[in-house]
Amino acid sequence: MAPTPADDDAAAAAHGTHRFPASDFTQRFAPSHALMVSCGCVPVDPLRRKVALLHDPSTNVTQLPKGRKNIGEDLLAAALRETHEETGVPFEALPLIVATRATPTQAMLDAHAHEAPRPNVGDVTDWLPSCEPLAVCAYRCAGTLAFKLVFWYAARGDSTATPRTDTREVWEQHLQLEWVDARDAAARMTFEADARVVDKALADMRRSGYDI
Repeated sequence: MAPTPADDDAAAAAHGTHRFPASDFTQRFAPSHALMVSCGCVPVDPLRRKVALLHDPSTNVTQLPKGRKNIGEDLLAAALRETHEETGVPFEALPLIVATRATPTQAMLDAHAHEAPRPNVGDVTDWLPSCEPLAVCAYRCAGTLAFKLVFWYAARGDSTATPRTDTREVWEQHLQLEWVDARDAAARMTFEADARVVDKALADMRRSGYDI
C-alpha cells in the first residue's frame, strides 16, 4: 500500500523534517570560483548589554559586520578580523552554549564526564560551551552571482572603547558604528536574516547565563 499523506506527516514528525519540499534535499554543486565564503559577528558588550551595528548613510542600510575570508584563513579568525576592521574596535570570540551538530572530541567529553549525563538529541550537542558558528546565511550574491555562505559568530568587545580610524578599507570609510541596546538591535536590522542572527545570538547568550 502506498504511503498516505498522514503517513508522510507521521514520518516527517518522527524525523523532525515536517514535510520540507523535496527540493530542500537535492544536492547542489558550486565550483570554487562560484562560491563566496563570508564571515561575520554579532558584536556584543555583555556588561553594558549592547550590540554594535554598522549603518551606511548612503544606502540607509543597517547591518552586522562581515566580509570575505582570506585564503587559508580560519572562519572564526576571519569573522573577528572583519569585525575589527569594519568597527575599529577589537573583539574576542565569545564562547556560548550553542546547539551544534559539530562533533565533540573525546577530550571534551572526558572533561565533562563528572557532570550529569546530557543526552544528545539527533546528534545535537547543546550543553558544551564553544565558539562554533551560531548561524549560517546562504544566498546568491547580487553583484557577483556567486553562491554566498555567511558564517556568524558571537564576539565580545567594549562599547566604551574609542574606535580606531585606520582599520577600514577605502570603501568602508563612510560606515557609522552604532552601539545600541541589545533589545533593540534586531529591529534595527535592514535585512530579516540579520535580525534573526541577532535574535539567535542573544538567545544563546541567555542560555549561557548572560543577562541580556
